[in-house]
Formats: sequence, C-alpha cells, structure tokens
Amino acid sequence: ELVKSNIPVVTIDHLFNNRSAIVSDNIKGMEDLVKYIYEMGHRKIAYIHGSDSAVTQSRLSSFHRTCEELKLNIPDEYLRKAPYRNTRGAYEETLKLLDLPAPPTCIIYPDDFSCFGGISALNAKGLKIPDDISVAGYDGIGLARNFQPPLTTVVQNTRRLGMEAADKLINLIENPKTTLTEQIIIPGEIFPGGTVKRMD
Repeated sequence: ELVKSNIPVVTIDHLFNNRSAIVSDNIKGMEDLVKYIYEMGHRKIAYIHGSDSAVTQSRLSSFHRTCEELKLNIPDEYLRKAPYRNTRGAYEETLKLLDLPAPPTCIIYPDDFSCFGGISALNAKGLKIPDDISVAGYDGIGLARNFQPPLTTVVQNTRRLGMEAADKLINLIENPKTTLTEQIIIPGEIFPGGTVKRMD
C-alpha cells in the first residue's frame, strides 16, 4: 500500500519498479566470497540460499556465474533453501548436506544469523570449525565478527546504506519533481574471519 501511495518511499535491499532503492552489491559480494573460498583451496562448496527475492536472485546468479568462471562443478544437491534469519531452517538443511555421500568442505549461509543454526548442526554432529568443515555467512553483523572463531562473511556497509537512503528520502520530500527514481548500489567487503580453512 505504501509503495502504491503518493508518500515518498525509499527501500533498502528490496526492489520495486517505481521506487528508489539503496541496495548492497550482492552480485560482487557473492563473487568475492566464492573466490575467497576457492582461493583457500575449496572445490566442494555448498550454498544454502534465502527465500525467493531480488537479493536472493542476485546472489544465486552470482554464485552460479562465479562457480562457472572457476570451472567448479556444483551438484544440485549442494544448493539448499532456508528462509533468511532462520536458524532452524539452516540447521535442518545443514544436516541434509552432511548426509550426502560426498558432503561439501564449505557451506555458505544466506546470512550470518542463520549461519548460527548451521554451526549448531555441525556441533551436534561433533564437527569442528574450520578443522572438519568450513562455513561462511553474509552481512557482517557484529556478533558474527566477535564469534570464536570469527565468522568469514561479507560485511555490508550498513552505515552508508542508511545514509544514502536518508539523503534520497529527504530529496524526495524536498524536491519531489526533480529527484530521480534510481537504484544506488553500495559495495561490501570480505571479512576473512577464521571459519574457512586453508586446504592443503
């Protein structure tokens, strides 16, 4: 209703055709993350992705494209789905990955918070991170970076996302006739952490 109304609206990490959006560079973020994991020697990389959304589509397409570029053959069963910020879903999907005849050596989670569910599943199976299996998140929340070992993740520049959204919204309110509807893309960066093991 808000998007269809005449009220000035700016969205963050969510796209509507007729509204300005401030989005993280999910394509480059996922590319950087996969390449980092690859450079650490991993070839069996699984991805538990979030529910269907523009963010998920960008990350998933980037995951596939980067793996193709690196000539990595990712079996279909390495791609699982769990809702964002859902530790239970991540827990269950992690167990399914571990039950495969050739389980992955690294699992990427849809976000840092759901990664904790995956870590619980790995702990329940008696697996040590990163010695037995590696994990990576996405978002860069403070809790994950202070975890032991610190979570390997893509840190989104939330401060800049918020500032750009506020600037855009103020412009829409003060200059509605001249402010363009646009997508502003904000880059993130890899936080190496300590949950992705260097393979021999």
